[in-house]
Amino acid sequence: MPGPVLQLGVKNVRNSQLSAFNIDSMSDSVLSLYHSLITGSKDFPMIGYGGTMNYNKVSSPFPVPRHVENTEPSPWTVGPAVMIVPPAGSTSSPPTMLTPPLPERANIYALRADPRNCVRQMEYEGITFTRVISTVYRSESTEMNNRWRVTDYSANGHVKMSVLCQFIRESACYAKKPLRRKRMARDEETTTSSSQSRPNKRLRL
Repeated sequence: MPGPVLQLGVKNVRNSQLSAFNIDSMSDSVLSLYHSLITGSKDFPMIGYGGTMNYNKVSSPFPVPRHVENTEPSPWTVGPAVMIVPPAGSTSSPPTMLTPPLPERANIYALRADPRNCVRQMEYEGITFTRVISTVYRSESTEMNNRWRVTDYSANGHVKMSVLCQFIRESACYAKKPLRRKRMARDEETTTSSSQSRPNKRLRL
């Protein structure tokens, strides 16, 4: 357990407001993302949880709420699509991140064909939708650690949510500690085993 609270930061990368359903439904993927952070796996298995999920709403990264959604489709390309996330209350240039193209209208077969995507059929509060968890890159060959893009499509294939996810520093650091302790224990066991091994016999002439 990473302390009493496991905290995941969720940043909206669209200019439409997130609904309570969008945020609450992330509870079904928090442990899957944490599993990926610990193991490096891209399978994102469904992991049930027995806790309570609370969230604190922060300001939108977009300066002014817009009533017109950004419906410009993303083309299917070989390389990842460029995603620029505007930081809240900041005038500096936002970092550029690369993700697989995620169109406004889902083509499930194409999404599944891209190995950088994990596509799952989800059901939350009786509503069925498709969730796509995508890898985020710093460059086309460099994957970013502790970053995922989660995009939900409705039953009729329209995008309903697209967010950038990242565990806060305390949760991310705790994820590395068990692996470090396990590695140290393994190294100590190897050293002890080597020191206790019987010396090789030498042939005397």
